[in-house]
Amino acid sequence: MSSVAVSCSEFPVRVLIAEKNAFYRRVIRQYLLPARQSEMTDVETSLEAISMLLLQPFDLFVADWQTLTGNDGALLELVARRARAARRRMPVLALMAAPTRSTVLHASNNAVDMVLCKPFSLKVLQVRTEWLLSRPDQDLAI
Repeated sequence: MSSVAVSCSEFPVRVLIAEKNAFYRRVIRQYLLPARQSEMTDVETSLEAISMLLLQPFDLFVADWQTLTGNDGALLELVARRARAARRRMPVLALMAAPTRSTVLHASNNAVDMVLCKPFSLKVLQVRTEWLLSRPDQDLAI
């Protein structure tokens, strides 16, 4: 597990990256939010991601689909449960190597806001994450 800070914006964005592949973790850390001040934490396994989500709040969660559904879907269930109970949703970006209609539907029914197909361009990663963070419907009315 490692953390890295990127500088530039008014409000720091706390990002959790859950990805087994070290190359993808590095790419995401370096290129996700270049124009914003960010605190990024990355983990390899779903158990580490669950621990981090229970310890502290995050503004964005980027996770590989295999990591989200590992350990009998415990991480995906935690994310979905928190999304239903939260006043402010944490956007979730799922990375899939081979998305199918059924996996995308399963993801969208379980609090995943966007699916990005691997491999992805750095520009697409940046544009999609900025869109997720700037959505006005992020704050839920109770």
